[in-house]
Amino acid sequence: MQEATFGDSLKKIRLSKGDSVRKVALYAGISASYYSQIENNKRQIPKPATLRKIATGLHISETEIFKLANLIPAESSAAKPVIHVSGLRMPADVDLPRRKPTQSAQANKIGLTNSRQQLHYPLSTHVNTQLPPWQAQAETIQWLKITDTNLVMLGILKSDLAVISTAAKACQLIPESPKLMAFNLTTAKTTVRQTLITTDQQVMLTTGLPTEKPLFLTLTEFKHQLAGAVINLYRDLH
Repeated sequence: MQEATFGDSLKKIRLSKGDSVRKVALYAGISASYYSQIENNKRQIPKPATLRKIATGLHISETEIFKLANLIPAESSAAKPVIHVSGLRMPADVDLPRRKPTQSAQANKIGLTNSRQQLHYPLSTHVNTQLPPWQAQAETIQWLKITDTNLVMLGILKSDLAVISTAAKACQLIPESPKLMAFNLTTAKTTVRQTLITTDQQVMLTTGLPTEKPLFLTLTEFKHQLAGAVINLYRDLH
């Protein structure tokens, strides 16, 4: 049996909702003839900006349409290549430059009973709301106070404390494996986003909220805006 094409998948979703081509195109803000050509496999898979419009027209998530377009890989048992921050290329034989750990890279570790996991937290008691760029510092582990209110879908609340590591291993990107990472998207603060490498070598940042569009960065932009990787989260329940 022939595998369904991208256009076939769109048509199946549209028909399941009882919508016409014209209605989907209207909500998507594109022409009905153009959308019809996509469904009938007479056009190549559109660019991400157009895919987001089609997702709106079909009332599906952007993550779902990116998966249909193979921009986000399906789960696979095959070995996963690693994208290294400094290498900006595949496969997994490019190492990040090893940097000498500073005193702030040291962390306390608490072992848990009946578990192999350990809780890590910085030795320093200083809490930051803004961290320096990843490439401008040595290996560190620091506190970051969450100031955003739009990370609820990621399980993160305002005033949570995140432990941010700049270690090479922590900052590696692995296809099919979303990771929480910290970024300097503005000059005012450091924020946390769920991060995923796509098959076209872009990095997708999301808050998890369906009403907020993902942000796509090139690997170079990712490297320049990265502050580190989230390795632990702490919350005051009092």
